[in-house]
Amino acid sequence: MKRRKFLTFAGIAAGSLLIPTSIYYISGSVSKYAVLLIKRELNYLKLENGIVEQYVNDYFHNSNDAVTRMKWKTMYYLKLNWEKSNMLKELIKYFLLSTDFFINKMDESKPVKYLGFYSPYKSPVPNPFAYTLYPPNLVANP
Repeated sequence: MKRRKFLTFAGIAAGSLLIPTSIYYISGSVSKYAVLLIKRELNYLKLENGIVEQYVNDYFHNSNDAVTRMKWKTMYYLKLNWEKSNMLKELIKYFLLSTDFFINKMDESKPVKYLGFYSPYKSPVPNPFAYTLYPPNLVANP
């Protein structure tokens, strides 16, 4: 292999490694995008002001996984189909579990309040889907 070909291939290889990583660190946060997606999907609920932003900040703060952040940025910048994304479904699922939506028996007329980032070990909701198994009219309120 000649020296020029080697330098050309080495430059291409270095560029293919450095350019995506620099774009990842230079690009802004996708939290605004996640907020818009949650508000779009849950537009029928009465959400208190600022709870979606607070949840998204907690979500991205608690997920220090670089792969997750890369997936979100790829989905945002390449404008991939977010409607079929499992990440969006997971984001909305944990958002609803982090609020008092299930505590209020999934009543869409009540305002939804943010309780804190959902953790299966610290959650105030032991079984969030209990009201689907036992309808509210059959559950006796003490």
